Amino acid sequence: MVFEKVCQCIGIGICLLGIIGNSISVYVLSKMNSRSLRLLKYLNLVDTVFLSLLCTLLAMDVLMAEEFYSSLFPLYMCILTSAGIVQTFEAYLTVMIAFVRCLAVAMPFQFSTCMRDSIQNRLLFGIATLSVLFNMSSVVECILSLRRMPSNVWISVLTTHVEPICRQIIPVLAIIICNVILVVSRCRMKSLHGQDNQSSSPDGRHSRSAFQLTCLILAITAMFIATHGSFGVALLYIRISQTVDEIAYYISVFASLMTIINSATNFIFYCLIGSEFRTTLVSLCKVTPCSTRRNRSMPVSTV
Repeated sequence: MVFEKVCQCIGIGICLLGIIGNSISVYVLSKMNSRSLRLLKYLNLVDTVFLSLLCTLLAMDVLMAEEFYSSLFPLYMCILTSAGIVQTFEAYLTVMIAFVRCLAVAMPFQFSTCMRDSIQNRLLFGIATLSVLFNMSSVVECILSLRRMPSNVWISVLTTHVEPICRQIIPVLAIIICNVILVVSRCRMKSLHGQDNQSSSPDGRHSRSAFQLTCLILAITAMFIATHGSFGVALLYIRISQTVDEIAYYISVFASLMTIINSATNFIFYCLIGSEFRTTLVSLCKVTPCSTRRNRSMPVSTV
């Protein structure tokens, strides 16, 4: 019980830091005005919503007394179901980001078509629809639990077997395929053109920014694979053992923390890899010099 409370408090702290970092990232990315960063800005927005829902759930677990649990149970289940839908949307949005970057490196001519706002909006709407459909069994199970009705066997099968495949395994496999194609295509381009030719060409700065964007997306997707892969391993172990023993409990707690970390580390990757992001952040954080403020406050005397 103490271990669970400590992990919940740690999760709340990570959620709060992640909400602050993602909010700053959204603001900085909005100021950069780059179409290639549009999906990353949406990813930070979705991660902010997801972390806010998780922080609310963890705070309710820590602070809510047992006598108030029954009265707040409907709200808790609604937030939990909403968090599952948002997490699924975040997973497939990450897949979309990896696919778009893979297309930009491997097939740049098709990339210009995929970068159109109308196409991206349709893909985002499709991802949102799939996220709701993939969590429909959880939504139905939530409604049945709120109405104190018994759950159907098929709904339980969909929730325990089909949903993890759609929400965890498929996005991880898709991102692994995109990352492999992205790395192979990048290495092939580097071997064809040469690093020296790229840096000495007039488009050297553009090549460096494109390379940093590729590294940034690889870092974000690698973190996604590590965190969601551990969560999938935890679910697989629980399904195989058919019992939630002490080992499965610790694995599930660790996997849940890794899921929170995945949504809270975007700002760190931006600061470590993106030089333009750091430059924009520093320029936005600059304080007006004292001399400038003094000159503005001094009255102008006429001669």
